[in-house]
Amino acid sequence: MVSVSPRLKDCLEDDELESVDPRFVLGFRSVSLGSSGYEEYETEDGSLQTVRPWSAGGSIANKKKRQLRQSNQRLERLDTFNYRTCADGDLFRLFELFPGTGTQPIEGRLDFEHSRSVERDYTCLSYCWETVERETDIICDGFRFPVTSNLLAALRCLRNKSHSLHIWIDQICINQDDLNERSHQVSIMQHIFSKAKDVIVWLGEEDDKSGKLCELARKMRRGDDSPKQSGTLKRILNPRQLQDAIQKLLQRPWFQRVWVVPEVALARFTIVQIGHDQISWDNFVRLIKDVPFPKTGGFDKQIALLGNPRQRIAIISQMSASQKEGLRHTDITTLLILAKGSKATEIRDFVFAFYGLTWLRTFPNYRISIELLYAEIIQLYVNSIRWDTSYSTLHGLTDEKRTQQLMSILYSAGALHQHHTLPSWIPDWTFSWHLAPVWCKTVANLATTSGKDEWSAGVRSDFRAGGNECGEFEIIEGLNGMHKLRVSAILLDVVLITSETTPASTPGGERDASMEPDSTLRYGRVFYRTGNGYIGIATPGVQAGDDIAVLLGGDVPVVLRECENHDAHTRAYKLLCETFLQDESVMHGEIARSGWTVAEEIVLI
Repeated sequence: MVSVSPRLKDCLEDDELESVDPRFVLGFRSVSLGSSGYEEYETEDGSLQTVRPWSAGGSIANKKKRQLRQSNQRLERLDTFNYRTCADGDLFRLFELFPGTGTQPIEGRLDFEHSRSVERDYTCLSYCWETVERETDIICDGFRFPVTSNLLAALRCLRNKSHSLHIWIDQICINQDDLNERSHQVSIMQHIFSKAKDVIVWLGEEDDKSGKLCELARKMRRGDDSPKQSGTLKRILNPRQLQDAIQKLLQRPWFQRVWVVPEVALARFTIVQIGHDQISWDNFVRLIKDVPFPKTGGFDKQIALLGNPRQRIAIISQMSASQKEGLRHTDITTLLILAKGSKATEIRDFVFAFYGLTWLRTFPNYRISIELLYAEIIQLYVNSIRWDTSYSTLHGLTDEKRTQQLMSILYSAGALHQHHTLPSWIPDWTFSWHLAPVWCKTVANLATTSGKDEWSAGVRSDFRAGGNECGEFEIIEGLNGMHKLRVSAILLDVVLITSETTPASTPGGERDASMEPDSTLRYGRVFYRTGNGYIGIATPGVQAGDDIAVLLGGDVPVVLRECENHDAHTRAYKLLCETFLQDESVMHGEIARSGWTVAEEIVLI
C-alpha cells in the first residue's frame, strides 16, 4: 500500500511522474534515503546526528537545543561588562531591553536619564534577588553581564518580540560594587520610582495555581457578590483551592523583601506579574482581602507576627494612597513593623529603604557602622517627634499619636531582642519579630484606601497600662553616639521566679482568670511570678531580681534590669522586653492613674 498526501493528485499511471507528484522529483528530500540531504547537528558527546523531517517533534526540540547552545557560546566569547561611568547628580541609568523571543540571549544597553526631568517612559522592576550569586548572564552594551536566575526569568517574560522596553533594574542600573554610587542612587530613589509610568512586581514564574488566581482576579468585579458571579468564580477555584493558592503565593520571597515597600508605595501604577500573567495591584488586594488563611493547629507566623504578609500589603497600600495624595504620614511605628518583618542582603537597607517615604532628609552612607547608623536614625526620629513642630504638622501628629510612636520604639527594642551591641532602648532592625506582640495588633486593615493613617487606629493594642500621656522622654548624650534615654516609670514589682508553666500565686495574691493569655501570646515566652503575687509572661532571658515597670504613656508593662550608674540621683536600667501581666488593673491603667505620683525618672542605657 502506498500512502499519499490528500493534497496531491493520487496518480501512479503517468510516465511523467515528476509532473504529477513532486514527491518523486529527484532531490525531493522526503524520499531521499541518504543522509547527505538532511541537516546534521553535533550532540553533547561530539557525534553527528541527522535531523529527519518525519521526526518533527525531535527536530523542534533539537533546534531549541542548538539555539540555546549557540546563545551560550556567544555569551562565553564576550568580555565581562565594566561600568565606565558613575551615576551622580540627578542622573540614573535605564536599561533598554531589546526585542527577542525564546532562547535568544537577553540583550540591551544602558543609557542615562534625568531624575527630575524625565524624557522617556520607563518601567521600574520590583523583584527579589533571592541570592547574591549571579549564576547566569545577559548581554549589555555588547558585553557579558552577570545576573541572578530570578532576574533572567523576569526579563524573559517582560521582553517584547517587536519593540524595545526601558526598565529600571537595581541589579543592572546601579553599580553595586561602588558604595558611593549606591548611596547616591538611594538618595534619589523617590524620584526614580515616582516618575516611572508603572512598577511591575515580579513574583516569579507560574506555579501553585497562580495562573488560576490571576484569571479569578481579572474576572472579579468590585462590589459584585451576586450568586451568579460567585458561582462563576468558584468554577475557577473552589474556596479551599483559593485559600491554599493565596497562602502559597504570599509565602513567595518578594513579600519578605524590605525594598518592595517603597517600590510599591511610590509607584503611580503597580502591576503584579506571575510568569506571563498580569493583574493590577488593586485587583491583587481585592483578591486576598476577604479570603482567610486555612486554620493551622500551632503557632501561625502568617497571622501572629508583626509584618506578616497581609499586614504588609495593607500598610503598603495605605502608604501608596498617602503618596498619591501628596501626604507623608509614614511614621516610625510603620517603619519598625515593616522593616523588622523584612529581609535584606545589606542590613543598612532596613533604614535606607525608607528614606524616600519620610520627611527626614539625611544622606545614605553605606560605610557607616551598623551600630552607629541604627542609633543615629532613632535619635533623629525621637528628636523630630518630640521637638520638631514642623515634623508633627506634616505628619498630622496629635499628642496621643506622638506618644504612641515614641513608645513603639521602646517596644521594638530591648536587650533580649538585639544581635548588635546597642543601647537597650535602640531597636535592632536585624532582629526580626519572632513572638506575637503584646503592644499592638497584627491585623490587616485592607479596607483602607485613603491617604490618612486610618490603619494605625486598628493596629494599636487595647491595653493602656501607662495611660495616654507621656512622661519624661529625653535623650541624654553618651560616648561614641551611644546615648541614654530618660523616661518616667512606675516601678511596680520584682520577678521572684520564672517557670516554663504557670506558677502558683503567692499567699494572698490574686490571679485574674479573665486575663489568661491565649496560646498565641504564650508561644515562645516564659511565665514568671513577682513578689506581690502577679503572674506574667515575658521573653526567655528574664530572671529573678528583674524589675516590672510601667512607663508613663506606654501601652503595656516592661521588664527592666538595674545597672550600675555613676549618677547617684538617677537609677539606670537595661530595657529587656515588653511583658503581659494577668491583672486587669495593671493592663488597663488603673494602677497608673492612681499611682502616677510615685513615678520616678530613670535612665535606660
